[in-house]
Amino acid sequence: MITRQLTFLTYNIHSGIGVDHSYDLGRISRVLKEERPDVAALQELECRSGRTSYDDQSTVLANDLTVTSYFCATRSADEGSFGLAVLSAFPVLHHQQYDLSHETFGEPRSCLRVDIEVEPGAVLHVFNCHLGLTIRERTFQRKQMVSDAILLSEELHYPVVVMGDFNDRPISVVHRALRKHFTDAFAATGQRWGPTFRIGPIPIRLDHIYVSDRIRVLSCRVRNDVLTRVASDHRPVIASLEVTWP
Repeated sequence: MITRQLTFLTYNIHSGIGVDHSYDLGRISRVLKEERPDVAALQELECRSGRTSYDDQSTVLANDLTVTSYFCATRSADEGSFGLAVLSAFPVLHHQQYDLSHETFGEPRSCLRVDIEVEPGAVLHVFNCHLGLTIRERTFQRKQMVSDAILLSEELHYPVVVMGDFNDRPISVVHRALRKHFTDAFAATGQRWGPTFRIGPIPIRLDHIYVSDRIRVLSCRVRNDVLTRVASDHRPVIASLEVTWP
């Protein structure tokens, strides 16, 4: 039996453009360096876009942490692209993009799966998602994700971690279905209040980390300090997990 304690982080970085409307990817890099996650799921990155200095953001952040990155483009952005990424301190055995775009509503959306090898015989299936803004979109995306095509696939022989910006508000159409199969890391620690975003004056939690069985949640928190309150319009969620492989 193999058991490892690992740190996971999910963070919508808002293209590195802070609440002060300034582009400064260094602030995001500083948060990541301070947290040192083994695996990070990032949303709203840009690659070679004019408004973000033509940076390949996932590569820049991965290089700062000395880890690998896999970027999943969901739409164009100026001359470049916009999407999400997974950063990993471990070798990546497989990566796959699932299209979650609703045919008539909203912008293109995707879910990125990355299989990482923590050590020989110990593999993790990591999913990073960024869901739509409307209830109709999220209902469609929930059905796509919580199915044998993605999260319940027979291909998944190892523990699963699902992270991302679920955009599920004010009426939840995603979490009840997810919680039938996975554990919300934040709720598992007995916490109820952990907003990661504000709609006007109203604080809500859009960003989550879910885990399958064989994963024990040791801690989970939302980082809310001077740096994270300006670096992005979202706050990062960080979980310490104990993963066991038979």
